[in-house]
Amino acid sequence: MARRASPELAAAREALAAAQGRERQAGAFPNPVLAYGREQTSRTGETSSQNIVTLDQPLEIGGQRGARRQAAGLARGASEARLATAAARIDYEVARSYATAVAAERRARLAEEAAQAFGKAQRVSQVRLAGGDVSGYQNRRLQLEAARYAALRLEALVARDSAVRTLASLIGLSDSADGRSPVRLVDTLTPAPLTLPMDSLVTRALASRAELQAAQLDAQAGLAEARLARAERIPTPVLSGGFKNERLTTGETLNGFVAGVSLPLPLWDGRGGAVQAAQADAARRTAEVEGLRRQTIREVQTAFAAHQALAGQLAALDAQLGDEAMKARRAAEAAYGEGEISLLEWLDSVRAYQEAEAAHATLWAEYIARRAALERATGATLF
Repeated sequence: MARRASPELAAAREALAAAQGRERQAGAFPNPVLAYGREQTSRTGETSSQNIVTLDQPLEIGGQRGARRQAAGLARGASEARLATAAARIDYEVARSYATAVAAERRARLAEEAAQAFGKAQRVSQVRLAGGDVSGYQNRRLQLEAARYAALRLEALVARDSAVRTLASLIGLSDSADGRSPVRLVDTLTPAPLTLPMDSLVTRALASRAELQAAQLDAQAGLAEARLARAERIPTPVLSGGFKNERLTTGETLNGFVAGVSLPLPLWDGRGGAVQAAQADAARRTAEVEGLRRQTIREVQTAFAAHQALAGQLAALDAQLGDEAMKARRAAEAAYGEGEISLLEWLDSVRAYQEAEAAHATLWAEYIARRAALERATGATLF
């Protein structure tokens, strides 16, 4: 859906179509020129005239046409790579936004559960306060905690709505007029086992990353344009051939042919500035390739290290969370309602569960984002 709705991808497709058109145009031969001329002279009533029709054809003998075709072909290849880059960027943004929205939804549910638990606890506390079983301080402390968790609930709902609407904008869905969520998230993202070591991922990224391929093709196109600039220093001769009709003063008519060749003289414009500019531009593109290559290595290494660290943290949290943690929280809630544990003990259990589950959701979203970054950089299928 995002690929269909993306203006960036549509622009990349049109840029590719334009590059294909320029490549086609680069292979065209120079058009011939059809020329007509008439000369007429007269003296003491005698008139002489000439009619000349010629066809002039420029001949690019310096390899200019081949250099243009090569540069245009490389530019078209770079446009194809940029189209793949745009698609990979969209895939990354969708995966990251989806994971963020799922995690925000999870945090919103946790905040809602906590708010409901505090609502029940407040009703219990009011009854126990009336019976003298709890102090006024404990009741006020509970109200303060309830207000804090109500604020956390509102914050989580705002974050969830923002994440969902960001995802909706990526896939081209307009915001719902009735205030309901514009998109429903019905599943999660399941990463495949990451079996490749970091060095292999770096090697694959250097070989497969579309953005790097585009930069490399741009650099090669710059070198081809520099060769074209040097080839354009060679004068392009123009061959002429045609028909001549001449009427003499005696009334006779002569017919014949004309042939010629013209050659521009590079006296004032030796194309030195154009050659210098093309060479400098090619050197700039080559330097940019090296910079992007180093950036790719850094990105893969950073994403891999963060991915592995997050995987370890998630594994540690998974061992502490789940159904058993939920049962323990509910048991603590019931124990507080029965007066078996103190308010402080119950607050500690709620806070520990809430913070652990929220941290797990946040870490999971970041883990998915790092995995998606690795997939974007390497072109590997990691989900």
